Amino acid sequence: MSQDSDFLKNTLDLIESDPEVKSFIYQQILDFNPFVTPETLVMVIARDPNGVYNGSDDAYVATEKSDYQFRIAVILKNADTSIEAEAYDDNIFGAIRLAKETLLARLIEIQNEIENPKERILAIQQASDNKPVH
Repeated sequence: MSQDSDFLKNTLDLIESDPEVKSFIYQQILDFNPFVTPETLVMVIARDPNGVYNGSDDAYVATEKSDYQFRIAVILKNADTSIEAEAYDDNIFGAIRLAKETLLARLIEIQNEIENPKERILAIQQASDNKPVH
């Protein structure tokens, strides 16, 4: 196993098994409650800070060495649409918080533009597909 693979495995183990990290994640995702439905899946994913994520085939491509220790993505998925944000930090708690705040900022921007709940869901779906929101 390469050093990068070991590092990513250690980060995944930290997210999955450290009670303090798990508790922090649960606290952070509560902020998404106004923006999700019971069917929405909220994911917190550790990614290789030295790779580029290719969403089409879930592959990582090695790049230059990152200055940060952690790369965390927060993803909201509902049916066949998803919206995500990711952040880098030397502290896992900071990376989780920054990714959450970035995604919340996008959701609040959409909410402020569209007050009708049905139109808001459509706008979130369009944003996740990288289509312009009117």
